Amino acid sequence: MPIAGTETVLVVDDESAVLNMTRAMLTRYGYGVISATAGRDALTAVRSRPHLKIHIALIDVVMQDMAGPELARELWQIVPGLPVLFMTGFPDQHQLLKASGMHVLYKPFTSIRLIRRVREILDRPRAAAAPE
Repeated sequence: MPIAGTETVLVVDDESAVLNMTRAMLTRYGYGVISATAGRDALTAVRSRPHLKIHIALIDVVMQDMAGPELARELWQIVPGLPVLFMTGFPDQHQLLKASGMHVLYKPFTSIRLIRRVREILDRPRAAAAPE
């Protein structure tokens, strides 16, 4: 059984079924979740709540309004060092992100796999949790 958490997670995925499932998995294990179905909406949510501590972002790689890596770069301007876990169902993107030193989770995933990856990243020292 994975270790539960209390941290706040930003989840961004333009597929509402995946977004809702991911949110349910995280809340079941005690995490607070802020969710958005578009990159621009996620940026607005983060900018409008500067007092809110976001501990990690889970970002879909392919979205309609902006690519996941582009969203991550913009989030890092607002929250430097924010750990990001990319989610993708495309093998080539999974390999490319992994080869670039990014944290990536292959879709579809189970709640146990998701929580273990999130916990693994959150439990790392801050400098090791976020890419450079």
